[in-house]
Amino acid sequence: MTANKPLDDAIIIGIDFGTTYSGVAWAYSREPEEIEIVTSWESELNHCSDVEKAPTQIHYGQNNQDIKWGYGISPEHEPLKWFKLLLLEPKDIPQGAANSTQLKEARRLQSKAGREPVKIVACFLRKIWDHSVESIRRTIGDDVMKRSNFQVVITLPAIWPPYAQHRMKMAANQAGILDPRPAGPTTLRFVSEPEAAALATIKDLSKRSSIKDLISYIFQSTDPFVVKECVKGDGDLCGGVFLDEAFIRFVKRKSPKGTWFPVTKTEERKFLNDEWEHGIKPQFENQQRIWSLTLPDTCVNPSSRGLMRRMTLDLTSQDLLSVFSPIVDKIEVLVRRQVDAIHRKYQEKPKYIILVGGFGRSRFLFNHLQDRFGPTILQSRGNKPWTAICRGAVVQGLVRHNPLANLGVEVETRVARMSYGIKIRAPFMEGHHNQADKVWSHVYQKYLADNQMAWFLKEVKKN
Repeated sequence: MTANKPLDDAIIIGIDFGTTYSGVAWAYSREPEEIEIVTSWESELNHCSDVEKAPTQIHYGQNNQDIKWGYGISPEHEPLKWFKLLLLEPKDIPQGAANSTQLKEARRLQSKAGREPVKIVACFLRKIWDHSVESIRRTIGDDVMKRSNFQVVITLPAIWPPYAQHRMKMAANQAGILDPRPAGPTTLRFVSEPEAAALATIKDLSKRSSIKDLISYIFQSTDPFVVKECVKGDGDLCGGVFLDEAFIRFVKRKSPKGTWFPVTKTEERKFLNDEWEHGIKPQFENQQRIWSLTLPDTCVNPSSRGLMRRMTLDLTSQDLLSVFSPIVDKIEVLVRRQVDAIHRKYQEKPKYIILVGGFGRSRFLFNHLQDRFGPTILQSRGNKPWTAICRGAVVQGLVRHNPLANLGVEVETRVARMSYGIKIRAPFMEGHHNQADKVWSHVYQKYLADNQMAWFLKEVKKN
């Protein structure tokens, strides 16, 4: 690494604080092409320490002491999940989540912990922040850490209202993210999850000359890629966690009656991790084959007649279709809405649809959407879709830190999600203004219309 110009040194840290999983990426300002992913989580499960994200969950021990988080929560404990949504007012919670069992359980455990949502989020952020800072320190050393200021970018859902961003800032402050450092104050910015995902993916695509040529008319330019947001973001609850829940419900229904009664939460969690998360889920693409599952040791086999025999359960592709299809169909509806909105606005359809997120790695999802939308679907290799949001947050931070950095992408315009303006009094016009707003001004010696708005920026309405 270059040691010159220490005042220019910065470490850009992107935090993807997700509803179910969270990830952290970072880059050193002098090596902007080298975006690193934080791993090495403390884990109670196999195969999880070196994965790219940790579960967004936390467990408070007795008297709210001995706090565990992520993969480090023992399977027999009851972790608090979904607390990200507790930052929202009830009226702003997506319809699909408002009455969900997951959110009700989150509220129950929040009440049990006796903590406000901002404090719970802050507690989790402190844990993942401390782990990430130590991981970065091990990579670049104390000297570079001390002389580099931190520039942090946290991602938020596109449909979140401004007050939720304010609460996230409060949580970040309480988490110690903005604590004083030798190199100067830490800066904190926010970026929408879709924008972050787009930045990371387009940065990946910018290295492919064939893609550049094909999609040049969508962007303002292609060298570098200058992105203009077409239509407002959309969202729904249809991620991989719902797939996991649908799978375990199906397995329990298909198993002989009473089989799962003695199975503990610990064994169920291990079964999901071994047989599903690292087994069927990433491989399934509707192949015509039988999928054999080894059930937990404590599953009771009614036909075993007292003999100790491990139970297996065979699933067909049709069985698994019943698990995947409801979630994938919801995703298709979301994609269709975006495609239709773009078509109405530009009289043409998008050239490419890029899959990101944890479920964005699914072969079945890729094949399903390709059947519906043709060869416009792109899916990055490996775990790039899963890390796109935290990597994109780093890209956004790098571009802000050094607009001249050769990262291959920049954002030119965004679609307004809120209207911004000031309340004014305007000259009263009969027939135009409401009589209830008519007030006499002693200063101007005429009638004015109260409660009027002068808009600086207007929200873009859905087509």
